[in-house]
Amino acid sequence: MTWQPGLPVLTASDYAQWQAWCKARKLEQQRERRRKYPRIDYYPSKAAQAAIDTRAGCFAGGNYSAVIDALVLAGAGKFPE
Repeated sequence: MTWQPGLPVLTASDYAQWQAWCKARKLEQQRERRRKYPRIDYYPSKAAQAAIDTRAGCFAGGNYSAVIDALVLAGAGKFPE
């Protein structure tokens, strides 16, 4: 019998199959995360960084992601609420 999720790991073969399942599951979860939350590498100019820094801070919506989102939407003519 081969190991399946939900069953105990009893033998060395079960352990190897469990490790392969864990790795495959982790990779699938990472692919799903990357589909859902695409990563964009961004290096702002000094002027853009100054604009971001003036709007960022220790308050709700003051993190860099929220500030950059607001600036991009404002530039696109779709002002955030």
